[in-house]
Amino acid sequence: MISMPKKPALLILLLALCMLAACDKKASEDAPEAQAQAVESTEEAAANTEEQAEPAAAAAAAEAPAHPVIGQLAPDFTLVDETGKSHTLSDYRGKTVVLEWFNIPCPYVNRHYKADTFGRTISEAGIDNLVWLAIDTTHDNLPENSIEWKKSAYPERTADYPILQDPDGTVGRLYEAKTTPHMFVIDAEGIVRYMGGIDDDPRGQSESPTNYVLNALQSIKAGEEVAVTTAKPYGCTVKYKGE
Repeated sequence: MISMPKKPALLILLLALCMLAACDKKASEDAPEAQAQAVESTEEAAANTEEQAEPAAAAAAAEAPAHPVIGQLAPDFTLVDETGKSHTLSDYRGKTVVLEWFNIPCPYVNRHYKADTFGRTISEAGIDNLVWLAIDTTHDNLPENSIEWKKSAYPERTADYPILQDPDGTVGRLYEAKTTPHMFVIDAEGIVRYMGGIDDDPRGQSESPTNYVLNALQSIKAGEEVAVTTAKPYGCTVKYKGE
């Protein structure tokens, strides 16, 4: 049997152990720095993600559909009333808002004003901060027409509210208003809760019609879901400019 010298083997073993120790020391010295760099990179990436997410979330929360959709934000608009006062829908956030499409010569509109349908709805709803806005999209209506109508029409009318002027039809088309009246109920958070006819009695022959707008308002006041959220609007066709 051939026997190898023991000293070279021992030297090789010691050299290997020294090299291993040096590597471990170097790794130990580098580890905190690498860890710090990794944490810094992670924090920077998270910050960038948050910076990108915040504007996107804000934009999504603020964006309303192009047309009214039940359960979503009502499209915002600004119109002036018959006296020249400006009204912006979003300025009424925190209050329940009713939009009523209106046309002076329409027999359906006049029937409801003679019966004081809208005034009784406001009274029976019992909402202190209720905002009711009529909107006249009739293309040839003038502010003075609305002023004169309010002075002379129907002593039965118990509620006085502004008539917003929309002769170019911008807001009417935004809301896809089809008839006068065409009603929209918007809650205090700006969410559309009902849209359609004022009631289920287009011919005015029912002794006890179901007032959809009143029911929606009462449900909102009670903190309940609105049972009927849409109904077919009826009345005179909205007289859009160019149609």
